[in-house]
Amino acid sequence: MSASIIPLKLSQLALLVSQRKHISVEAALSYIYDSPFYEKLYNEDAKWWYLDTESLYKQLEQSRLEGTKLLPNNVIVFLTFCVERYALLKKKTSLETYALFRKYGVDKYLINGFDILHTQGEETILHDIELYINNRKKQ
Repeated sequence: MSASIIPLKLSQLALLVSQRKHISVEAALSYIYDSPFYEKLYNEDAKWWYLDTESLYKQLEQSRLEGTKLLPNNVIVFLTFCVERYALLKKKTSLETYALFRKYGVDKYLINGFDILHTQGEETILHDIELYINNRKKQ
């Protein structure tokens, strides 16, 4: 039941986010899909899809606040370095590369492994990222 209602709820929520944040609907969809809230919508027991759009918006904002974890500046610099260098290597935009990193969990891998990874050379890091993505694609 929820699978047929959720797309409708998401489209209404995206329009509201777009209006409230003064961003495009596409950016609003990214904002929603990139939040911990999105996965909760499919929880059959919680039945979140019954909530009205305003209530869903409040839950979205609350989950984004709770999910916000500030990273140290050196970790942000490292993650950005990896995105930019990998984008150059693969001849992709930085945005495409960041989306790829998010899709396969490379961003979390780099953040969690920062202490060791940032001591490696650029070539080693990029090779490691490539291996990580390839391994995740096989799963």
